[in-house]
Amino acid sequence: MKISKYIKEAILNGVKIVKEHISGEDVYSALPESDRFEIEFCIEIEKSGYYNLYLNYKIEKYTKVVYLVDIDGLCHGDIRLHSESGKVSKMKIGRAFLEKGQKKIKIYGGWGVAHIYAIELEEDKLQNYSAPSFDLSNKNASDKCKKLMEYFSKIYSKAIIAGQHTNTAAGPEIAYLEYQTGKKTTLRGFDFLSYTRHTITNNMTYDAMFEVILNKGSVEEAIKWHKELGGIVTFCWHWFSPIGGNDKTFYTKNTDFDIEVALCPNTEENKLLMEDIYEIGKWLKIMADADVPVIFRPLHEADGRWFWWGAKGFDAYKKLYYLLYDVYTNHFKLNNLIWVWNAPHPDWRIEMDYYDVAGVDFYAPAQNYGPLSFWYDYVYELTEAKKPIALTENGPIPDPDKLQSSKTYWLWFMPWWGGFTTDGKINSFEHLRKVYNHPYVITLDKFDLFRR
Repeated sequence: MKISKYIKEAILNGVKIVKEHISGEDVYSALPESDRFEIEFCIEIEKSGYYNLYLNYKIEKYTKVVYLVDIDGLCHGDIRLHSESGKVSKMKIGRAFLEKGQKKIKIYGGWGVAHIYAIELEEDKLQNYSAPSFDLSNKNASDKCKKLMEYFSKIYSKAIIAGQHTNTAAGPEIAYLEYQTGKKTTLRGFDFLSYTRHTITNNMTYDAMFEVILNKGSVEEAIKWHKELGGIVTFCWHWFSPIGGNDKTFYTKNTDFDIEVALCPNTEENKLLMEDIYEIGKWLKIMADADVPVIFRPLHEADGRWFWWGAKGFDAYKKLYYLLYDVYTNHFKLNNLIWVWNAPHPDWRIEMDYYDVAGVDFYAPAQNYGPLSFWYDYVYELTEAKKPIALTENGPIPDPDKLQSSKTYWLWFMPWWGGFTTDGKINSFEHLRKVYNHPYVITLDKFDLFRR
């Protein structure tokens, strides 16, 4: 089954119609006039099932074009358009499970300008997802890591684990969630942000000082979270530049640190890089000695290049990732780590023998609780259906009902810290209560794998 809808059949807002003469025919496109435009197609789905969605478009000159996509008012992800300048192109923008009936597919927001001609839907011949592998990349992984991955395999596609990132050691988000919902998150996110040697930088803002000072003690809190409450621990690493710079030096724009130079032996940059790697290794070893399994998400969002570990491209990123894996697995013998690859782009792929979970970071518009199925499907294809996929950072928490109806099988969700959870604007208090008391969501009271 194939369905095509052209721009003259769409509901338009904030665009102008452009008439072109292509191959002897008059063709119409919609050209956004601002970043507040909306293009909505109403499509009748005759049969429930998985559909591939394609967009016909043209970019006048090379520019980055990113738009959001809603289906029935719920965000399914974004689309990133690219093509030869001035050429009409057709690109798959996502795959989604659509139930029978009328669907409203809206393209909106984002940035960049492209002519939009039509949208096409085609029923996918492959109507089922295959289960991923839950084998650990480290064959010497600890018993607790093995137990945790076995647990993940049992609940995958049947439930989602509640997670919450806490930037500070105190983690007020946890208490606030319990106050609002009566429940605790199962997976608590921590950061090694303050644990390297060069976190005092030039021109530090109050915000940077706040993050560094209050992040201290996170390892101790992580151990308590696991040992006293039986919860799951995950760590990311906002790695302050080993040579310093201005303010938050994990940002590319704030440091002159060159990862390519740092990967060359016998350079000063390499010496400083290895000092940081070994310093974090010591803290990971403390958790290993305490028998705490850690879901480790290093070098996150490298493909965005806004962090220095992605600034010089995918070759340098991969070398650094493999270096971390080698040092921590073979030198420190850290068998308590479950590795997360979190740079979901074809060019930035890590070999599958070096990670255990694929992670996606995506922030939908405030109070839009869509399933983000386009991103799930994108990474499902990137990993050849061989790895579980987690929503490793998000703003609004996807609606558990919509996750089930759209067959979007995130392993966990993880709202960012602070107002993303506590201000009621990104996740409403009513939505938090629904999520944390939903039978599909695994909160700490339902998780007894490590409880004494």
